[in-house]
Amino acid sequence: MFVKLLAASALAAVATPAPTAPVTTINYKVSVLAQSTIDLSAMGAGEQKSTTGFTGYFTMTLKDTTGGRALTAVLDSMRVDSATVQVAELQMLADSAAGATWHGMLTEKGKIDNLTFVQGGAGAQQFEAVLAGFFPRGNAHLRKQGESWSDTLSYTSTNGGGSTSIKLMTVFTNAGEGMYNGGKALTITTTSTTSSVGSQEGPGGDMQLEGNGVGAGTYYVSKDGKYLGGTNTVNSNLTITTSQAPAPIPLKARTTITVSTY
Repeated sequence: MFVKLLAASALAAVATPAPTAPVTTINYKVSVLAQSTIDLSAMGAGEQKSTTGFTGYFTMTLKDTTGGRALTAVLDSMRVDSATVQVAELQMLADSAAGATWHGMLTEKGKIDNLTFVQGGAGAQQFEAVLAGFFPRGNAHLRKQGESWSDTLSYTSTNGGGSTSIKLMTVFTNAGEGMYNGGKALTITTTSTTSSVGSQEGPGGDMQLEGNGVGAGTYYVSKDGKYLGGTNTVNSNLTITTSQAPAPIPLKARTTITVSTY
């Protein structure tokens, strides 16, 4: 079973930038590897492991406006890298995702506010959690070496007949200048904690999900604040409750997200 951490969309309107505002376009490659182990002993079976990996190629356009930059993220293409089960179904979802578009506001502190899924197939929703916390927050490039700061993201995801509320608290640390893809870059290390509560409608009744996770990662940033790429891994311990099982079902999940420019 593959549990997806999906991000939510806020309903507020996105600010309209002036026609002459400076525009920046960046292409990002985003790879997600999700691994899970579910213990079905309560249903007379043992552990089952699954792995799903997919990659999306994004064009992000940033246009200066009051309070930050208006963001448009377009998923140009998506591919399935690996899958334990349902390979054909996942590839169909990936094919339908091309052209998916999000709008939002990238604030001066690096947060994406009012993230709204404008159009696209269901496969594109796999990236919404990534987009919710895509950029390093807190003006990382202006921090002193060794300085740490924290940021909290809260969002609610809806998918089909279910929804999940997620809270993510991240501590960022300026680890100084390093190398990334052959060039100098500011290195920002992170530690994080997550909590999630959700429900999903199913043919056998509602399923409830609850749990916590811990993560660690690295962002690489240019001197002028451009996000160049990085990696983040989250390990979660979750519990599934459903009328189909006489006892709660434990689920362990590990999700690794890798971002780079191209």
